[in-house]
Amino acid sequence: MGLFNHHHLSDKLFGNDSNQDQDNSNDSNSNNSNVSEYSRPAMPLPTDINNQNGSNNNDNNNDNNNDNNNDNNNIIPAIPNVMGKQAQTSNNDESIVTNQLSKITISCDDIFDTPLSYDAPLDVFPRVAHEISLPKGTDSNNLPVETNKFYGNMLLGGQQCPVWTHPYSVWFSKDQPFYGLAVAYIKASQRVFGGGSPPQFYFNPTGIKSLIFGSTEFDSNGATLSLSNMKHMSVETYLKKSDNEFIQFPLIQGMGFVTAIYQNLTPKLTSAVLFRTFNQIDSPRDNIKKYEILLENDVKWWLYVTIPNGSSMDFSMKDPTTIMGSNVSNGCILQVVVDTVPEIDNAAGCYPIDCILRGSTTDSVGNYSFNYSTKGTSNSNSTLMYALPHQVELFTDKTAPKSINSMLDATVGGKMKGYITNIFDMNVSIPSKLQFDPFTTIDGKGDPNYSEDVLNSIKKAATKDIEGDVINESNIDSMYTSGKIFAKFAWILYCCQYVLKDQNLVSKLMPKLKEAFARFVQNKQLLPLQYDTTWRGLKSSGEPAQDFGNAYYNDHHFHYGYHVVAAAILAKVDNDAGDKNWLQQNKSWVECLIRDFANPSDKDPYFPVFRSFDWFNGHSWAKGLFESGDGKDQESSSEDVNASYGLKLWAIVTGNSKLQQIADIELGVMRRSMSHYFLFSNDNTTQPANFIPNKVSGILFENKIDHTTYFGNELQYIQMIHAIPIIPPSSFIRTPTFVREEWDEKLANLVGNVNDGWKGIIMLNLALCDPQSSYSFFNDQNFPPQYLDNGQSLTWSLTYSGAFL
Repeated sequence: MGLFNHHHLSDKLFGNDSNQDQDNSNDSNSNNSNVSEYSRPAMPLPTDINNQNGSNNNDNNNDNNNDNNNDNNNIIPAIPNVMGKQAQTSNNDESIVTNQLSKITISCDDIFDTPLSYDAPLDVFPRVAHEISLPKGTDSNNLPVETNKFYGNMLLGGQQCPVWTHPYSVWFSKDQPFYGLAVAYIKASQRVFGGGSPPQFYFNPTGIKSLIFGSTEFDSNGATLSLSNMKHMSVETYLKKSDNEFIQFPLIQGMGFVTAIYQNLTPKLTSAVLFRTFNQIDSPRDNIKKYEILLENDVKWWLYVTIPNGSSMDFSMKDPTTIMGSNVSNGCILQVVVDTVPEIDNAAGCYPIDCILRGSTTDSVGNYSFNYSTKGTSNSNSTLMYALPHQVELFTDKTAPKSINSMLDATVGGKMKGYITNIFDMNVSIPSKLQFDPFTTIDGKGDPNYSEDVLNSIKKAATKDIEGDVINESNIDSMYTSGKIFAKFAWILYCCQYVLKDQNLVSKLMPKLKEAFARFVQNKQLLPLQYDTTWRGLKSSGEPAQDFGNAYYNDHHFHYGYHVVAAAILAKVDNDAGDKNWLQQNKSWVECLIRDFANPSDKDPYFPVFRSFDWFNGHSWAKGLFESGDGKDQESSSEDVNASYGLKLWAIVTGNSKLQQIADIELGVMRRSMSHYFLFSNDNTTQPANFIPNKVSGILFENKIDHTTYFGNELQYIQMIHAIPIIPPSSFIRTPTFVREEWDEKLANLVGNVNDGWKGIIMLNLALCDPQSSYSFFNDQNFPPQYLDNGQSLTWSLTYSGAFL
């Protein structure tokens, strides 16, 4: 499988000759022409699960999508006018619940302080060095290095692609006279939309060098960009002329100031937008000077300069491109902020350098907090931070009262609200009752309840499905596809054991599933895993283009998440109906996978902390070690959910209460974040109004949203990559209200023309709001097997849809 270059922007847009130093820039990548922006392999298409020869047929038969005369179209049931609804759907009800959550105080052991293991990865994984090495001068302190975090571009290639801290982006500008760390803030009014109505995409211009932190000493020989203290929510960045001459930039997600600390250098600020005016204004503190900067694009910035005791420093505008410091400084702190409300003065002089994540749960509420370590002093003894919409909804009384009258635009995350605080403390509703059984949030529906007729249909399907050849089907060169197949058969096994309670069926399927799994536990699959000693993680032994970029840390939570779900189900069934040895024999292998993508603690020396999940943004990033002019991205929000759900199931079978709490909080956070950034109900106010009719993001980048996929532009691909797989937490994330809207606006008129595995995904997704119509579709006696994705079984489809009739 080759690398797929993304096709979302037209050649016309890519070819635009725009001035990146002006606000009307309309090419998000023109400043990074040397970057292979979409060098990321495609996701697979659904395949026929009845292919019993073990081949992985990814051919998609879309030639028949426009054939309205296909006889099988007649089995689509009529959809009633009234479908299930979520119990609480109004904004008023939601605000009441949020207000109640903010009052709850949770106090117990921190769930993030305990690693799954201190042990080295199993010896079955060969040790190798990664072909991508760390940049020269980067100090890992002999610790694992993050691969999927916001500052990833600074570790790759020429180190010149932007990183997004939100609301700012920063990058290493090597162009004279604008040499240094460039800073940009993009207003919502600058976004570029394209691709039709509704727009297929929107992006934020990049490369607008509003301000550049530099030094006169950089004018001749430049500087080296290096990183240290690389953590999952923060990093220390340096521009070094020498070991004693450097600028330090603490980069923290949500930071309100871009802060530069100068050591033995003469400060210099430049702007490619050009300075119109530069004036000193009233200062908030004795040791701080405050300046107002007005750029030629009419954007106003404030500059705060904290001067060390016993030192002096003045600034003056030399020309429209340059503001100069008066002398060499040792410890002078420069801070810039793009908003100019007076309250910001109270935070000037203080800046965050680190963020400690803490959390705990009780009953149906989870608490998690970002605890910022700071340096410097301010009038408030706190710094300035900006919060995303989903965070603002969740703030407790520890943080909410600290807000100020400042709103700045995030690139794809709506309006960010300013807070003068050293803590983001949040309470979130968690799905504490969600376990293995089918689950729904449809109003009036409770626990699964199966009639005899439904059980008979499930048994008929299961009797056939257990004959599937899981051993050969899973024998493929993809951790992703093999994981889907394992999960498919594991859910069939679950149905046989806990729904049908048929030990005969269990005894036929479980040994085959164990044998198939053993191939991977022994690392004898077609592309064995390796332990990478450079970045520290489990990666494919394949080429970068194989297995969707697994070798470069793409999609690990997708790939390994399926394996973890399957392992949890297999362990549970074995404990209840088998020899009770499988869990103990395979626990270390499964937990190596978990540690790779979801290690909760920096006490584990072998894997980075939360490689995939971004606690600030509230969801995972799938892109690994690939430079990107638009930052990290994620295509499948639902497979992100599947990964966290896998953590919860594994925690249940192993009795790991802390991991279970982490998984619950992740799911609770994703329910909030995805309703803002991935899944667009009609009342969504975070995304641009003209983009809401797309209903889903498609691919969400840090800097843009593109309503497409990496593997094609068919509508069923785009919508349903955010639904697959339909599992118990699907209804918690994809609410009945949202699913009904998406059905009415996107899918109802489409599904009759879809004649491959996407049809089954669409129709099982319908069970999230209308289980009866979904069940009727799958319960057809002549159900065509080509309507099932290679990770979907008829047994599970009937079990899930039939649980809530």
